[in-house]
Amino acid sequence: MPDLMLVDLDGTLVDVDMQRFIPAWLAGIARLLPEDVRADGFASRARQAIRTLLQENDGDWPNSRRFFHAMAEKGGWEAGLLAAVIHRYCRDAMDELAQFVRPVPGARAFLERAIRSGIKLVLATNPVFPLQVIWARMDWGGLADIPFDLVTHWDNCRHCKPCAGYFSDILRQFEVPASRALMVGNDTEHDMAAGRLGIKTFLADTHLVARQVHWPAHARGSLDHLARLLWGDDGIS
Repeated sequence: MPDLMLVDLDGTLVDVDMQRFIPAWLAGIARLLPEDVRADGFASRARQAIRTLLQENDGDWPNSRRFFHAMAEKGGWEAGLLAAVIHRYCRDAMDELAQFVRPVPGARAFLERAIRSGIKLVLATNPVFPLQVIWARMDWGGLADIPFDLVTHWDNCRHCKPCAGYFSDILRQFEVPASRALMVGNDTEHDMAAGRLGIKTFLADTHLVARQVHWPAHARGSLDHLARLLWGDDGIS
């Protein structure tokens, strides 16, 4: 049994229609930009900025600063103003995104079992969002009160999945060797990349994201299957 478990959020612990969630999130922010600020092209530029977060970097800046820098440098959206608009959207309008998020059956029971077993839990969602957006998805998925030991978001991370720095920073923070950690996720590239560092990996394939890059997984299946592998009983159903 691992000492530390990193668990992805979207498609692993909650069922999120990202093909609709991301456009709605960006459109909502653009809608709140002041009239004297150009909103044309905001969504496409924001997507480009997010893609830069997924690339290897020197780790000098948190992801939020890198995002705002990219938006200011390439699109002319001033960082302070954009941060204020995002905060306003999260405070006043984010509930409109709830329609795109559903609970994953068994996810809560799996996490509760891991906590009872003494495993340290990291909500290892890709840190391209502010914490408020992550907490909202957890809430809509029925997981808001799960006491994770760490939730990764764009203010407390300097790297994103699949970069090695994302995983190594977490291992360093918990002082756990890679051999005593497990990454659970549904993305063949972003999540299974943890295996490059010697972290054990489990591909949760109920809502599989199969990218062109397929890092090998040590095992795959549902969360119920993983529960049986970890605790050797009849699972969590």
